[in-house]
Amino acid sequence: MARASILGARSAQPIGGRWQFTPLAPALAATPDDLHRLNPSWMDCDGPLPAAAALRAAGRWDLDRSRDFDADDWWYRCQFSSARIGEPVRFRFEGLATVVDVWLNGQCILRAESMFVAHLVEVERGLAEHNELLLHVHALAPLLASQRQRARWRTPMVSHQALRWYRTSLLGRCPSWCPAVAPAGPWRPITIEPASPLIPQRTDVHVGLDGNVGVVRVRFETGLTADCSVDGLLEVGGWQSTLTSLPNADGHITMEGIVRVTSPDRWWPHTHGSPMLYPVRATIVVNGSVESVDLGRAGFRSIDVDRGADGAGFGLVLNGVPIFCRGICWTPLDLATLSADPGDYRRALECLRDAGVNMIRVSGTMVYETDAFYDLCDELGILLFQDFMFASMDYPWEDEAFVRSVLTEAAQILSRLQSRPALAIVCGSSEVEQQAAMLGLPPMPPTRLVEEQLPDLVRTLVPGVVWLRGTPSGGAFPFQVNSGLSHYYGVGAYKRPFDDARRAGVRFAAECLAFSNVPQVAAFDGLMLGDGEAPRLGPRWKARVPRDAGADWDFEDVRDHYLQRLFAVDPGEVRARDPQRYLALGRVATGEAMLRTFAEWRRPGSACRGGLVWFARDLDPGAGWGILDSGGRPKAAYWYLKRAFAPVALLAADEGLNGLWFHLINDTPTTIEAALRVVLYREGRQYGESFGTAVAIPARSHRSIHADALPDGFRDLTGAYRLGPGGHDAIAATLRDAESTGFLAAACYVPRILPAEPADELGLIANLETTSDGHVLIVNTEKFAHAVAIEVDGWLPGDNYFHVEPGEPRRVTLRPVHRDASLAGRVSALNGRSSIPLAITEPVDARG
Repeated sequence: MARASILGARSAQPIGGRWQFTPLAPALAATPDDLHRLNPSWMDCDGPLPAAAALRAAGRWDLDRSRDFDADDWWYRCQFSSARIGEPVRFRFEGLATVVDVWLNGQCILRAESMFVAHLVEVERGLAEHNELLLHVHALAPLLASQRQRARWRTPMVSHQALRWYRTSLLGRCPSWCPAVAPAGPWRPITIEPASPLIPQRTDVHVGLDGNVGVVRVRFETGLTADCSVDGLLEVGGWQSTLTSLPNADGHITMEGIVRVTSPDRWWPHTHGSPMLYPVRATIVVNGSVESVDLGRAGFRSIDVDRGADGAGFGLVLNGVPIFCRGICWTPLDLATLSADPGDYRRALECLRDAGVNMIRVSGTMVYETDAFYDLCDELGILLFQDFMFASMDYPWEDEAFVRSVLTEAAQILSRLQSRPALAIVCGSSEVEQQAAMLGLPPMPPTRLVEEQLPDLVRTLVPGVVWLRGTPSGGAFPFQVNSGLSHYYGVGAYKRPFDDARRAGVRFAAECLAFSNVPQVAAFDGLMLGDGEAPRLGPRWKARVPRDAGADWDFEDVRDHYLQRLFAVDPGEVRARDPQRYLALGRVATGEAMLRTFAEWRRPGSACRGGLVWFARDLDPGAGWGILDSGGRPKAAYWYLKRAFAPVALLAADEGLNGLWFHLINDTPTTIEAALRVVLYREGRQYGESFGTAVAIPARSHRSIHADALPDGFRDLTGAYRLGPGGHDAIAATLRDAESTGFLAAACYVPRILPAEPADELGLIANLETTSDGHVLIVNTEKFAHAVAIEVDGWLPGDNYFHVEPGEPRRVTLRPVHRDASLAGRVSALNGRSSIPLAITEPVDARG
């Protein structure tokens, strides 16, 4: 059912009581009596938790102690008391992984066989004064070993091919890129509530637009009978209407209501406007007793798909405006719990929002997220690309039991996503069709589940969103990138040159740009081992680098390829001579690769309408695919993407013999009057006179400036004509507000290679100011400074890895991200020989 919760005393509550757990050998105990006879040793746990999280909390496991969580049975028990003896109650099991039997006071009340299906269990006889809830989580390994019909293909990604039969996450079971932390046990809340007939049995909330009128339709079934006196009111923001009571054939009551909101403020992704939300609530009076039902929040927006002039493209049009979707593929914040508290979700999503991310994909290799996550996507203006949990394998699409389970799962997640304006795309699977095609197999035969039942559910429960059968899709083969939605790793795993991002004709990259991104020093935590005084990269470092299953290379090799291309040095030689320099170059290399690719895709004239980076946050410490490390700290790639993703962006493009162009993009709803300034540098000093122009950038539009046409006379800015040695080695462009001169955006174009070795001293200066808003770092330099890095553990700068021009100081806010953060760290430039220490010793309270 949709988001509907009774407020007050009748709301669902955690069971409470004492939770304990224990692992046992498979099939050693099958019933509570068996368990009691064994009298196992129990460990306490803080509520219902997956086995990995419970063991970690007990100090019995961490990522450095490998364990197969699928190899054991896991038993949980909760002993709790109740004052409502004999009163009917309902238990809600929001998620049990994966095959689980549940007993209450010795009676089996549930068998769950899908990690992704929630269960509501009525206990009509009620509770005793003292109660015992038991969960028997069956070991998955013996079940996977049982004989099943063979698949058409084997996917190297997963640890066991029979996983295709079980509705469970692939997380923890993809050994080439994910730690072996398979989910086992309760991974979502278990709650109890009174068996009130008022609690909605099924709720539908549909939000739409009728011209310029917002329409909210609500329908929910209750357990109330027709002989009750029922009145109701539906409220959407400040608008109201009466709820109508209708008797059902079974004698119960269904309540319906429609609210029309005149000229509502539209919901926009944050890059293009404000994500306006309207609270939805019903007030119901039953026989004189008043109850409130929270129905979530509504946002009014329209979504259409633009297939391009050739019909082969894919782009979203929101509220009539084409949107360039840029973002990431989401990863759980904690691999052990597969959830987080609302504060952790807020910090993570605000961090991505601040980087200009306006779309997040929840991929089929992951898990469905919590309501707190989806609520924040609505609130922060981040579009949602939601997969069903299918990836890479040949699933038994026509097995009746499998289909029933999948349809229940799909209906539940779609009902949870009803009325959410962030939801833009629902996708059937990830890389399923690609796997078959790459193995030379014929296309998958159509199945009723994929072709009819799932899309019908989407149209019924979340009308107005985009349905995709799967990604990648389009072209002669699904993995070709110039049609439909692609998974683009040309720049990346396939080591293509940067201009492949244009040559490939990408239309929408639903996954892209996986790199082994080097974290900041604070995240290393022993991954760099010392040999005397010289740090080196140890085996633990290499073990944490992701790879494609079966490949004889990993994604550090990919990073090294682009490091060599950008800096013209031998990565192995630099690594052996100076590991710290090697890591510094590696941070910049993947950041530059991502910035250059998105600058290409986002430029005016590009056919590309979106790209989602694989992926958001590392699953364990190390140089993983994440643009955030496993602790949520931004890596260098994050800051480069922030410039590429910004609502107001300045992007450089080398157009060969047509010279250097700057593309000025304004996604905001306001016209920008600005001044563009361009300066050439040679060996860190200004080379010649600066030049520029005034420019107006219309709202939600763009302007392109031919930089070669700005100075007096031809300057061969890109070196395309090879007219002797180039006079400059860097070009810096800055966009400032015409009236306030406030900084808007900047870009740096390097016509040859990036500086691999530090130059002479740059005269870099970093001063701290304390203002009423907190600490501000002012960075200036005597010579041009490349990739200025701010390393202050426990603090988040407002920008990082930026260039600084002489006489053009950059002001960077510093915000503490945890309490009692002492400001101590360093500021350095990629082309500078020394770094500047920073130190404020007094603790500073975090400001949100």
